[in-house]
Amino acid sequence: MQIFGKTTGIALGLISALALGIPSAEAIHIGVSPPRVEVKIKDKSRSKTIKIANFDKKPVEMRAYVRSWTVDKDGKLQLVKSTPQTLDRWIVFTPSRFTIPPGGTQTVRFAVRPKLEPNPGEHRAMLYFEEIPREGNRNSKTVRTVGRLGVAIYAYAGEVKKVGVLNSVNVDSKPDGVKAIFDVSNKGNARVEMKGQYAIWPAAKYPGAKATQALKTKVNEPVKLPQNMLHAGRLNSAPVLGDTRRQLVLPIRKKLPPGNYVLDINGELGGVPIDKGIPFTVRANAKAPNSTKSPITSSTK
Repeated sequence: MQIFGKTTGIALGLISALALGIPSAEAIHIGVSPPRVEVKIKDKSRSKTIKIANFDKKPVEMRAYVRSWTVDKDGKLQLVKSTPQTLDRWIVFTPSRFTIPPGGTQTVRFAVRPKLEPNPGEHRAMLYFEEIPREGNRNSKTVRTVGRLGVAIYAYAGEVKKVGVLNSVNVDSKPDGVKAIFDVSNKGNARVEMKGQYAIWPAAKYPGAKATQALKTKVNEPVKLPQNMLHAGRLNSAPVLGDTRRQLVLPIRKKLPPGNYVLDINGELGGVPIDKGIPFTVRANAKAPNSTKSPITSSTK
């Protein structure tokens, strides 16, 4: 079964548009499956398919194009200049322009065909699908905006190394909110990601890191927390690219009254387990934040 991630493309936010005196914006509704594709460059089956769905009540015309990308230190996607070693030059796809009827889908096929010997490791590109605006009524007061979404493509060549290191976890606690900051390094040539769960316990009732485990969850069913556990959620799984270091911020959505707590982690980084309990304090005085830093060493090759 195909699961489409629904997205709305809006070029101008409604608040900004109203502030500038611009008429209200109209958005398109499109989705894509899968949102991410991984390819082994020397694999004979490196030809892949992507499906785009139109959830709108009107047909949508789209164009496709590809760009290579990276992630900056703040976790924001940045397009990079095309070179003979960037993946965008090796991807061929069809069709490049198409129209999807209301409620319909379109299949786009692509393949990776390097024009030279790829450098070993991970290569990244984004296959974008962008709306081609329809010609509207000149007297209309509606601004038609352009929608765009992208499918991340990861291609691997030669020896792939994933060497993730969790340097530390810093719990920044304030009365108006708590966040955990994970300092992660990647000394390999392919991305690593954190996976797993975190939980918040009152310090006095925390059973210890070795006594806790990830909760079992089921689709469309509420999660039942163990006795004394206050809150639980998923770890930040944003990718840390090869040969980079970045901080992954995890906001704790639960409102915590002043007191002593433990951030319990049951997860992994690049396949290496993370099993840790980090104490922290939420103080009553907003001008006296508490920050607890815990060094952790975790690596994999």
